[in-house]
Amino acid sequence: MNTKQVYIIHGYMASVKDHWFDWIKAELEKEEIRVHILAMPDSSKPQPEAWINHLKENVVLHEHTYFVGHSLGCISLLLFLNRYQLKANGMVLVAGFLEKLKDIPELDGFLVEQISIPLLMNNVPKRLVLGAVDDYIVPFDLTKKLAEALEAPLITVPNGGHFLGKDDFKEFPALLEELKKMV
Repeated sequence: MNTKQVYIIHGYMASVKDHWFDWIKAELEKEEIRVHILAMPDSSKPQPEAWINHLKENVVLHEHTYFVGHSLGCISLLLFLNRYQLKANGMVLVAGFLEKLKDIPELDGFLVEQISIPLLMNNVPKRLVLGAVDDYIVPFDLTKKLAEALEAPLITVPNGGHFLGKDDFKEFPALLEELKKMV
């Protein structure tokens, strides 16, 4: 199978129809890239095992597979790839984190399992992190630390908030441009 494909993994309290997901899908499909926006289970009360299992059941990896994670979708993706030692061509992590969010303790369970950063770096050669200085959900410092840990380039957006629809992110041209370069 040689078709390039991208899996989009949304975050906490989100759905496949939120934010910029449909827009990115439509734009990438114009480039003949298959896009799968995964509906993560019970996003208002997410559980790490349920999310990792959902990825295991719904992701079909091949040599032209890429991922986009948003917020909680980032750590879920990292847990999935790490636990099963999976390889992918690349990943873009938007507003991601590797540490507890003090204002959202209900997500702490996603940060219990140890992640091997060297394994991830070896198995996913193309890595990019996007973060907003004014992110009010995931502090920018945590996204910056994620980029540093993964030795991934960090694209800093001065006024992106948490890259939600309510932050005027129904479209996400900067992400699209980076994905096109990566894929």
